[in-house]
This record gives sequence, structure tokens and C-alpha cells, in this order.
Amino acid sequence: MSDIRMLSNRYEVRRLIGRGGMAEVHEGVDTRLGRRVAIKLLRSDLARDPSFHIRLEREAKSAASLNHPGIVAVYDSGEEKYTETGGSEITVPFIVMEYVEGQTLRQVLGEHGPLSVTEALDVAAGVLAPLEYSHRHGIVHRDIKPANVMLTPEGDIKVMDFGIARALEDTGSLTQTQSVVGTAQYLSPEQARGEVVDARSDLYSTACLLYELLTGRPPFVGESQLAVAYQHVGEQPAPPSSLVPGLPRDVDRVVLHALTKDRDERYQDAHTFREDALAARDGRPLTLDGDAAATQVMGAAPWTSAEPTVAFPAAPPPTGAMAAAPGPHTEMLGQIEEGQDEDRKKSKTWIWVGSALLAIVLAGLGLWIYAMNREPEIVTFELADVTDMEANEAEAQLEGLGLHVTRDEQPDDEIDEGNVVSTDPAAGTQVEEGSDVTMIVSTGPDSIEVPDVEGDTESLARQTLGDAGLTAGSNIEQDSPDIPGGQVMETKPEAGTSVPKGSNVDLVLSSGRVEVPDVTGLSEADACSRLESDDYQLSCSVEKVETNDETAGEVFEQNAPAGTKVDQHSSVTIKVAEEEPTQEPTFDPPFTVNPPNPSPDDEDDADNQGTGPGFGNGNGHGNGNGRGNGFRDSADAFGGLREFASRLWDSSASALR
Repeated sequence: MSDIRMLSNRYEVRRLIGRGGMAEVHEGVDTRLGRRVAIKLLRSDLARDPSFHIRLEREAKSAASLNHPGIVAVYDSGEEKYTETGGSEITVPFIVMEYVEGQTLRQVLGEHGPLSVTEALDVAAGVLAPLEYSHRHGIVHRDIKPANVMLTPEGDIKVMDFGIARALEDTGSLTQTQSVVGTAQYLSPEQARGEVVDARSDLYSTACLLYELLTGRPPFVGESQLAVAYQHVGEQPAPPSSLVPGLPRDVDRVVLHALTKDRDERYQDAHTFREDALAARDGRPLTLDGDAAATQVMGAAPWTSAEPTVAFPAAPPPTGAMAAAPGPHTEMLGQIEEGQDEDRKKSKTWIWVGSALLAIVLAGLGLWIYAMNREPEIVTFELADVTDMEANEAEAQLEGLGLHVTRDEQPDDEIDEGNVVSTDPAAGTQVEEGSDVTMIVSTGPDSIEVPDVEGDTESLARQTLGDAGLTAGSNIEQDSPDIPGGQVMETKPEAGTSVPKGSNVDLVLSSGRVEVPDVTGLSEADACSRLESDDYQLSCSVEKVETNDETAGEVFEQNAPAGTKVDQHSSVTIKVAEEEPTQEPTFDPPFTVNPPNPSPDDEDDADNQGTGPGFGNGNGHGNGNGRGNGFRDSADAFGGLREFASRLWDSSASALR
């Protein structure tokens, strides 16, 4: 096969991004929708085994029935036929899943080592949230481990690989339909004993995961898978603080309580476990504080107010199936090294006891393998009619008959929302125990009325539309003089319109800005009235300018040009023309003043005063110095008259004005 191939004429298979014990995961592209996907393909060497086909089909159905942001979504599944080199044809099933950027916790631990207390507890809480959801919907994961949990670059947790998931109500043999039931390091005691699992088994596995996030290793390690399984059944884990000194006491309490062998004594649901993990992170009281028995952690001294910490026995280095257990084994091995004969006898006794326990475990595993390979008894019966029954009630009834139930939704104008429309196979059909049944659940009428979200913020409007069964579409920005920026002005289609369920509804959002109108050519009053009107709600600032180039009393300029967008309630300055003042005209004096004729007495003094006949015509015909001086004095007299005339003119002009 080429590096790039097509599945179902739709999915383009590209580079390999992961490989597991059963399947390979490739990056791919959904060519129909143009989106990036992850494609899980059953390994070709396992494609001839029907049991692996069943397991991959179960994973697709289990994950597809769960819609939670913490669970990797399944989009599609199918089968593709290939022709091998020898000419034989094989069928390879595949699952098309959500493509998730990030790393598995196994990769994170391998590259960075143990996490901090806060980080580890946050991750555990992130795993428990989708588990709480899947448990509510009747699905047990059964294989929680670091390789099946992804951490995205945004810090989100994604749980994946529901390949061996099973319904909570399934009371049949644990291994009737599959050969893999989990990974030894994270196996609950009831899984190791071959008992029926429930939600509390996932919580035990999550505690093993949290233990490794805190310490860098699982709670039990050994030389073989069988040795580890034995420890899960019969050994007590060392407190995390014995491997990482300084861990808070409440962290030890939460982890060890979740690792209790008896499932009735450990956390009973994912919600309580998650709340205690977050409480331990934040230093708040735990739910365990209300249970006096629960405060006695395995191997710990009683809690007292005088003793703020608990003394846990230190864990020895792991040397095999028995080496992971603290307590008497450590003393025994130390005394053997010292060569004490009495302790050698004790050591032999413990070896015989351990061998006997190991034989019991092996016998249980043998029965387990026998039950796994035994053909289940086929029981057929008539499928009950659950039409118009509430979906949860119908699902419980069908699963009580040993059927595996999945849900599909479709609108229906007659069946109430949340009730069953029909089943596939139809009611009355003969089915076998363990068969798959799909319930078609009504989503109510096919049309929905668009809710009124005017005045809401964008995020609130989108949430309201989503809650109503509609999809918030594009944002359309529109100017508004009074609606604050970012608030919804209207929807398209309008509120109250009936549209098909799931329809796109666009949001018209206020830009918080206003387009300035053109007020040039208007009077000052009209211009300000328009700017301050409800259509614009802008402030008007007036500046009067003296000019004869513009029409007096009209606006000839505005500081924000017409069409400019400004913030709501901004101030716009307009310039209003004023007529320039008229300049005063200048005129020559309306009359002239001649100098008076000299008297005879004055002529006698002409030589001394210069006011003699020389003034008369000023032609230089006077008598010597008297005439010359008379001309000069005449000029002085004329200058004084001009000042007088000027003052007289000013008075006349004032009177005229």
C-alpha cells in the first residue's frame, strides 16, 4: 500500500503517529469536511481474528455514545478491504476520531519525570471528570493508564481508547467477548481476580496513575506481569511520601484510600474522588475527615492534634513480586543478610506462604483463561417495545435484559423530547443476549423559535442559542449611537422566528462607534440639532470664524469629516462663518484754515518775532531776516492748524457715526 491511501473514498490516511498492541493510529484528513482527524486501523496481522474486530467495534460504539470535552470524540467507523501480495483479501476495521494535539502522560513522564503535587492532582481531576460522565452513562473504561490519557498544549486532559470498555449493568463474564482486560501496573484487585468490574475499578486505576505522576513509578512493580497482578491482590502499597519526602499528608490519604483492596471501602464514585483530589491540592478538608475509620490510612499511625504528620513504614527497593511490599518482609531480608539462623527459618516460612498464595493466584488466572475461551451460552428472546418511554428508563430495561444499548437522536413532532421513537432492531425481533440495540431518541419538534438575546454580550448570546438547540454563526458589526460596543443589537433571523433545530443564527453586535453626518451648509442651530439627535448622540462644539469667503451664519467646516466613524458620544467641532467688520473711511479735511493777517504792531516786531510781511506770500521778498523767519513761523502755525483740523474731523466723524 502507498503512504497515502483512502478509506471509504473519504478519509485520507497519512503519517503514523502512534502504535499500540492492537492498532496503529495515523494522522488523516476528512476530504468531505476538510478537517484533520486521527484514524485508528487494526493491525494487519490481527485483522483475521474476529475478536479484535469486535473489540474495535466496541471501542467505536462506546466512545461515540459519550459526548464530553474530556473524551476523545469518535466521528465515524467502518471497514476497508485490502488484497495482500498473495492475492488473498482481508478486511481491516477502522475508527475515525478527533485529532488531538499534545502528548500522552506516558510521554510526559518519560521526558519530564514526576509532576509537582499541584500538577499531578490537576491531571487526576482532569481524568476523573470524563470518567464521572462515562460512569453516569453506564460505561466503565477498564484500562486507565498514562498511555491512554493525553495532555494538550492548552493544559486540557483527554481520555481515549475505550477498546475494552463495558457497560456497568453487564453482569456476564468479564472475559466473554475480549481477551485483554487492562494493563498489569494499573489493574484493580477485582480485575486481577477475574471478577465483574464496575466504576470503582476505574477509580483504582486512576489512583495508580496518580501514584505514578507523584513518584515516577506505579504503586507495584515486579519482574513479570503475574508478579505485579499478585501484588495488586495481596500487597499494600507504600505511601507516596515514602518515595518523595515532603508530600502533604492529605495526598497520601487520598491516594491510599483510592487504592484500598476492598472496593466497598475505597471511593465509591469519581465525583467524590475528584473533590478530595482538589481539596488536597487546595489544603481544604477532605470527605475522609467525616469518617473516623477512613482517617486510619494503611500502615499509618492514628491522627492526633499533637502529631501533624503520619509515620509510614519506608518502602524497600523493588526486587520482584514480593519486594514491593513494606513491613515484615524488609526485616526478614535484613536478618538473612546478617546470617541469623532463626530468621532463615522465618524466611523459608514466608517463602512457602508466598508460594501458596502465588498458586492460588495462578489457579484463579487459570479459571479466568478457561472462562475467557469458553463459548458463552446463546440466549434469544423477543425485543421489548419501549416506544414513547423515557430514554433512561428504556435503556435500563434493555440493559437489564443483557443487551448493549447505544443512542441516536432525531427530531419527531409526535414523541416528546427525551422519549424513545423506535429501536433498531425493531420491537418484537428475536435478539441474543449481548446483542447491540440502538435506541432512537426524540429531540422534540424539528423547528425552534430563535430566542431574544438583544442587549446580551456575545458569549452569553452564544450560550443561550446553544442551549436552545441552535448554532451561533457569524458576528456582524454595526454602528450604534447608544448600544455599548460588543452587545447584541439583533439576530439574523430575528428573535421569534421559527427555524430548523441546529440552524445558524448570526449575531449583529454594536461596534460602539457612530458615523459622523455632513452638517456643512447648515445653520449653527440646525447642525448642532442634527449632531445631538437620537440618531447620532454626539456633542456639538461651535467655533465662530470671521470671514467674507463663506456665507455668514452657516457651517463651512467640521473637524470630523462626514462619513468618519468616531466613538459614541464624541464631541464634533463645527466652524460657523461670521461677517468681517467694515473699515472706517478716510476723508481730506472739508476746509482749509489760512493764517490771520498781521497787525501793524506786529509788523514793528517783525525783526524779532518773524511774523511780518514775509508770511504773506512766502516768496522771499520780505525785509531780511524778518521775512525768512516769518516763513518758518508761518509753517509752524500751519502745522498746529492741521492738528486742530484733525481733531475737528474726528469729532465730526464721531457725530456722523
